[in-house]
Amino acid sequence: MKIWYAGDKSKALCEKCRKVVTTTFDYHDVPFESGIGVAKQIMAATCDECGTVVAIPPQSTPAIRVAREIACRPLEVVMAAPFMDMLDLASYRIDPSAGVILRKSLIAYFVHRSVNDDSLVERLRRNAEVHRAKWKSWHDAPSKRLSMKVTPRVGDEFDELVKKSALNKTTLVKSIVMDIGSEIVEPEEPRMMPELRRMAAALAA
Repeated sequence: MKIWYAGDKSKALCEKCRKVVTTTFDYHDVPFESGIGVAKQIMAATCDECGTVVAIPPQSTPAIRVAREIACRPLEVVMAAPFMDMLDLASYRIDPSAGVILRKSLIAYFVHRSVNDDSLVERLRRNAEVHRAKWKSWHDAPSKRLSMKVTPRVGDEFDELVKKSALNKTTLVKSIVMDIGSEIVEPEEPRMMPELRRMAAALAA
């Protein structure tokens, strides 16, 4: 497999010029087609006539993959304060020194484990029914905003879980928090605690 270096020449089809053109390889910041995120300083070939990036060699693929993983999408919901209290207490039980940093990781963990498990999807759906009275009792509590940036993979899994559960975004997050409460906050010795503490340790590394 050929490795390309800055200044190397080649030829490629330029869609903007609508013809085969001479290209020059160099390091460039290349935005993703989705408009979310940029692969910074990767080797790419640009059209010598218009400057458009027209080819990306295989050697840039690992850097692109990493850049896609860290490109962020916003996830924001407004919930009654007791939901946030439960989420923060779960984080505290896992790692008292982590603070609110574990909020996002906990949500992502429960989204990932639920998205391909029909029984867990059904449980999330039931939470909205089973806990309806409790949620209503929290209506007078202050509202708080849960705002975080997630990777495209987590964002896609969350969107898929919204579809599978037939819950809107806010209700789904509330249902996930109820699962977090029942599995981490309420038990004397949560079964998943060793795994979650390993996750917290990795995040703190």
